[in-house]
Amino acid sequence: MIPYGALPCLLVVQAASQTPLTFQDIQSRARSAPEQWRAEALLAERQSQLRESHGFLREGPTVSFLAGPRRIPGSQGTTDKGCEVELPLFLSAKVRADLEGSLGKADPLLRDAANREAALRLRTAYLDAWLAERLLALRETDLVIVESWFQAAQARFEAGADPAFQVSLVEGERLKLQQDLDEARTQLALAWGSLAALSEVPNSPIPLADPSAIPAIATDNLVQQMQQGPLRKALLAQTELEERSLRLKESMALSRWSLRGSYAQEGEEKVTRIGVAVRLPRPGEGAAIRRSSEAQIRALQGEFRQALAELDARAVAMASRLEKDAPVTAAPDFTQAIAAVGLRLREGRERPSEALPIRRQLLEAQMACLRRIHTRQLLAAELQALLPEVNR
Repeated sequence: MIPYGALPCLLVVQAASQTPLTFQDIQSRARSAPEQWRAEALLAERQSQLRESHGFLREGPTVSFLAGPRRIPGSQGTTDKGCEVELPLFLSAKVRADLEGSLGKADPLLRDAANREAALRLRTAYLDAWLAERLLALRETDLVIVESWFQAAQARFEAGADPAFQVSLVEGERLKLQQDLDEARTQLALAWGSLAALSEVPNSPIPLADPSAIPAIATDNLVQQMQQGPLRKALLAQTELEERSLRLKESMALSRWSLRGSYAQEGEEKVTRIGVAVRLPRPGEGAAIRRSSEAQIRALQGEFRQALAELDARAVAMASRLEKDAPVTAAPDFTQAIAAVGLRLREGRERPSEALPIRRQLLEAQMACLRRIHTRQLLAAELQALLPEVNR
């Protein structure tokens, strides 16, 4: 039987064998997040769209080369040669300039927002893995305690001091703890898998350092501060960018004029031509293109309003939680209290039916405090993403 007082020493020795991984270590090994790649792809696509209409052209010029033999009875064989160039014109320069301005404004905002969302996702994965690790450690320690209590209850039963059902109570509690321990191991494996997907950490869980302490956060004008936050600005910039992109796409679809030129050598003659061409629209084509663009813009505006409402609701909920939640610094240590209950159980001053509920309440208090720390840390991480500057 392992004395309860020796358990902290054993845990310290096991933890010391492997240096805990801090969040800064995890952050230095972070992989590029999906948000960052999506922002990069969007910006590259809009840049490509600008280049398609660069220099008053709707698209790249078309160049044709023609050559063929000239056969006239009684003359020597000659070759006709020709070159044709078509320049599809794009006359809506203002629409392109609007998109170019929107892209220049959105580029840094979208990159910053993607970096913040990636940091929040990584921080959340780290905190989830940290909480799962601490809860697993509590479950393992608790199982060792209950097993020692089971041996004590069985000894007292064999000595005739307690009835058999007292042993059955401890045995049932031990079976339940084994099930809880299996679930805690599964939760740690899932949480660590999420962390390993975002950062280059070992595939198997290793000890994690405690998160840094959170200073008191002022809630004055918090909602107003979030109104000027980077995520909100990025959302506004992305909506404007997408609207300008749809307008440019509409203008390019409605552009029909082209500039054409040709040069040909036909026998001894040289011919140069230059002119314009227009593509005749099909009936109702222009109206259909405009209706499609307007519908897409209205849908984009609706999605923007919904995303903005969700962001504002997120800000209000965070402000409410900060005002009501009391800060938690560290989980209380009930080691001595549980050891005292175990001593009273072995001495016969407490029976298992009386000691087990006390132990369960102390364990749940420790777990609840860890979850509160986890929630508070998540709140601070979310604030760091939503606010321009947060002192941490």
